[in-house]
Amino acid sequence: MLATRVNSALALAVRKASLAPPIASRVASRFPRNARFLSGEAKAGGIPSKLTLNLMAPHEAVFVAKEVDQVIVPGADGIFGVLPGHVPTISELKPGLVEVTVAPGEIVKFFVSSGFVFAHADSTCDVCALECVKLDDLDASAVASGKSQAEGELNSAQDEVEKAKAQIAVEVYTAMTEALNTK
Repeated sequence: MLATRVNSALALAVRKASLAPPIASRVASRFPRNARFLSGEAKAGGIPSKLTLNLMAPHEAVFVAKEVDQVIVPGADGIFGVLPGHVPTISELKPGLVEVTVAPGEIVKFFVSSGFVFAHADSTCDVCALECVKLDDLDASAVASGKSQAEGELNSAQDEVEKAKAQIAVEVYTAMTEALNTK
């Protein structure tokens, strides 16, 4: 009985494996960015030594096709790092610190308010932030003042929309304060 289940599971796995190449070629033809990865060229050439980073905000392109070692981002489900060869991922960004390791010992830090991060199969990472400020450019006294003002607005909010706006402001200012404490 057990042998029959194992054999049928093995036969199913073999059948699925034989279907994989046509599926991979169809996906590669629809999404050329992934064609090299799905065709096996990435395996032959190996994982690149550098990650290609695009760090964008609506008002500024901070990095465009910058070769870096690693990026650490504040994802909605937690902080995570992206290295060359990272599994393709899409994540919402929460307010927090983006750390870019340009070279060993050279780390550039940015505060982002929100946005999305896309890790692609070709070792490219796109960080699209609504606001992106170099951590060194944040003024600690202005952040503390903004946080207390936002907390006051939250306490005096009359309707749900005002409360939601104030709550978002408090969360962003709190994340800025935490980021400044990592300096």
